[in-house]
Amino acid sequence: MKLGILITTYNDGDVILRCLDSIYNQLDNLDFPIYVVCVDDGSDSPLTYPHFDILRIRHSGRSYARIEGLKKILSENCTHFLFLDSDMVLPPGFLKKLKTVIENYDSDAFIIPEVAFSSYNNFWTKVKVFERNLYRVDYCKESRNIEAARLWKVLSFPGFVEGLEAFEEIQPTILGIKKGLKIIKTQEIFIYHDEKKVTLRDLLRKKNNYFCCMLESGKCSKWDIIKRYYFFRPHLYHKENLKKYIRHPILAIGVVFMYLVLTLNFLWVSISKNLIKKKE
Repeated sequence: MKLGILITTYNDGDVILRCLDSIYNQLDNLDFPIYVVCVDDGSDSPLTYPHFDILRIRHSGRSYARIEGLKKILSENCTHFLFLDSDMVLPPGFLKKLKTVIENYDSDAFIIPEVAFSSYNNFWTKVKVFERNLYRVDYCKESRNIEAARLWKVLSFPGFVEGLEAFEEIQPTILGIKKGLKIIKTQEIFIYHDEKKVTLRDLLRKKNNYFCCMLESGKCSKWDIIKRYYFFRPHLYHKENLKKYIRHPILAIGVVFMYLVLTLNFLWVSISKNLIKKKE
């Protein structure tokens, strides 16, 4: 076994350094080789980190950056690879446990739960952290699954979708499920995910950009987008999450309101795009 780890970054400041440190601090006494590549997608201040391979490219978007990083993973003859976002942090002992998970389960890919956190304490940040942590339940079913498998056998990986700059991390999982690959969710390891500061305005702006990218790319139909997100997500109705709603009713109401606003936003973006096409 040789593990490749792929991270992409763009103007992430100290956030990316925290991610890289969480990997580097676990390298001692590992009994398998690791290759780490961080693709700097044209940051204003070039990333430097002495311990890992830093690949700097012209700013082209995260999907292209991941494709370029994957080429490096392949050139290093890795058997498995893990791809991370710059705002993720590996908990202590993660890499040793990861090897055990790979050895204990014959699977093409693994969905690893994400534990959301933030140092900010405003309402919408609390709502987003609460919402993200709803997906920690042990659930993985068909292509409506919203979580991305981030740990893959290299030979099984269907590839990143070139040119897709929104929700691109889940597309390999969806393609893998459609191909009949074995993808399981493990509860034996987890990854920390920093939500940073969330405001409703910024969230709307971010999702608006995502929806525009997906609709313009033509990679997913409108119905495919809708049925995978928001109220169609099966995780939301898991019995463990129903208990959380009772314990935290204000945050649960916040999630419902957030989903309603984002759904209306998606419908508005979709209608606007159709009107523009008709005028053209």
